[in-house]
Amino acid sequence: MKGVDTPVLLALLHDAPSAKDLLKSLRGEEVATTELNLFELRALAARGLPAERGRREIALARLRRRITVLPVTAEAVAAAGRFLRAEGRATDYQALVWGTVAAAGCAEWITTRAFAPPKGRLPLKVKVI
Repeated sequence: MKGVDTPVLLALLHDAPSAKDLLKSLRGEEVATTELNLFELRALAARGLPAERGRREIALARLRRRITVLPVTAEAVAAAGRFLRAEGRATDYQALVWGTVAAAGCAEWITTRAFAPPKGRLPLKVKVI
């Protein structure tokens, strides 16, 4: 299973050529994201003009049907706690995302440079696009 971060999902929603190429390279793979990432997209959609919100909600619903959405579980919270202890932080939303994909058994997390975890912190491969 390959997990995708919010910036990658945004690129998919905007039909960016790089996102289309990524999807082609993942053909046959299970593609997943977390409920937390979809929450971010929903919050962004809500900020738009009222005339655009309906279209954005439809696009989010279509995206949700096309990928696996990983829930935040007790295992995800425990994994997030391990990342936080390793980093010496008290709380961190991003660690909960990483804990969720790690607990679900993702083999790879696909993100952008700005949101990449520190090297060696995740028990899975990180691909930065």
